[in-house]
Amino acid sequence: MKTTKKWETLNSKLVYEDPWIRLKLDSILGPNNQKSNYSVVELKGGIGVVALTSENKIIIVGQYRYAPNVYSWEIPKGALQSFDDKTAPVEVAQKELKEETGITAKKWDSLTMVHTLMGSSNDKVFLFLARNLKKGMPHPDKTEDITVKKVTIDEFYTMVRKQEITDSTSITAVALAEKLLKNE
Repeated sequence: MKTTKKWETLNSKLVYEDPWIRLKLDSILGPNNQKSNYSVVELKGGIGVVALTSENKIIIVGQYRYAPNVYSWEIPKGALQSFDDKTAPVEVAQKELKEETGITAKKWDSLTMVHTLMGSSNDKVFLFLARNLKKGMPHPDKTEDITVKKVTIDEFYTMVRKQEITDSTSITAVALAEKLLKNE
């Protein structure tokens, strides 16, 4: 039988910090009382929105992503404002959807919260389904160059199979939204 013993942090040292990430080096006491070091990337957390049109199409956004060096198609997403942000995730989702696409929604469903990189990060992303959409003017950040398009769920999954969509939060959110819609 596997142990469920929680690891103990003996010491924690902040190695790097900027407005987006923190890097800690923790001295830990792990399973079987093994002492070792563990690097942890702390992120502010974020949101992802499956915006579903009245024609049952999903709004996706395309933009260049520096870290993986790819042009990425994904659901509208964004980060919380700070590491200790107390804003309700749905409020952040509403703001990001409007900012990136110009769209507002009357109906919001929480899908779940996911950890994106459990082996090295504390990142939490809250996923939502937005419906009863109203179009408006987008206002992306200065650093964002975003293309917005609508796709069917089948087209979305075709893009996943072709590796045109590789973002795990987008894939998870669409699968959960599809399941929710089928059960309504």
